[in-house]
Amino acid sequence: MKKIAVKNVNGNIEEVDLIKAFEITDISKKFVILSKNETNSEGLCKVYVSEVIETSPGIYELIGILDDALWDRVKKAMKEMVES
Repeated sequence: MKKIAVKNVNGNIEEVDLIKAFEITDISKKFVILSKNETNSEGLCKVYVSEVIETSPGIYELIGILDDALWDRVKKAMKEMVES
């Protein structure tokens, strides 16, 4: 799995696993699914999903998904990836 460095909300750089990067082309937005190799109380791996934008060449910023309609589109895209 590919490792990438991201800046967390505290401003610290941390290394995470890039599980999948994808684009929803009809809305021209890119997203990533990341893992910090954490597990929840049921032993399942936690994943993080975020919009990603290129702020300058080769520099990317993670943007939280706060809009419910956008989150619905992202969940639909992820479901389609799993089913294909």
